[in-house]
Amino acid sequence: ARRPTSFKSITGTKLRTFWDGDPEDQDWRPLMQSFTSCEWKASAGRRRPPSLTLRPSSVLQYSSAGCLLSLHHTEKPDHEEVCEFRPYTCPCPGATCKWHGSLEAVMPHLMHAHKSITTLQGEDIVFLATDINLPGAVDWVMMQSCFSHHFMLVLEKQEKYEGHQQFFAVVLLIGTRKQAENFAYRLELNGNRRRLTWEATPRSIHDGVAAAIVNSDCLVFDTSIAHLFADNGNLGINVTISMC
Repeated sequence: ARRPTSFKSITGTKLRTFWDGDPEDQDWRPLMQSFTSCEWKASAGRRRPPSLTLRPSSVLQYSSAGCLLSLHHTEKPDHEEVCEFRPYTCPCPGATCKWHGSLEAVMPHLMHAHKSITTLQGEDIVFLATDINLPGAVDWVMMQSCFSHHFMLVLEKQEKYEGHQQFFAVVLLIGTRKQAENFAYRLELNGNRRRLTWEATPRSIHDGVAAAIVNSDCLVFDTSIAHLFADNGNLGINVTISMC
């Protein structure tokens, strides 16, 4: 005997009943792939048609860029915030630049629109931040090229609360989060019989400088420490990039 299959919406409203062997029976199978879950309900003591509770999935914002996930609409915002296929924004901190585009277009954008950023070659360089006593919030940015990749070095000065300024130094990879896991960096301040060192995995520019600062995933020091290592208001930070 043929068995009926009934579909119900998430609200429980009966949508339609199909019978095994009907021509329409073949049409609903591909439909199943557009839903994220189904619930089969069985009745104890007697057989009854299986009931499907369906939750329609949503097309993700970055599906056209290559994201193949299919999620319920309530799960979309969290995923799209960290989706690897999300367009890259200009990584320059504190800039009003509204550019966004593909990963491959980031370096051409920086070279064209931010020509003042210096690029040094090699896995071991000195990042020189000049005039660190400038008032207010200030950013120093430099590029480092090694291992066939580009890294953005950022030193940011913020006033966390009145009269208390802090410096945040971090390295970002011009690349994906997965690529960043293949590298490590070391920041080192050297002074008169003093040394301050920070070692970590670089952040992807997808995460940005702000995320590193919020999570304290960077070298943090205050103005008194900065003055211990500064020379005439200039601060030199030794930066070493290595492969894991």
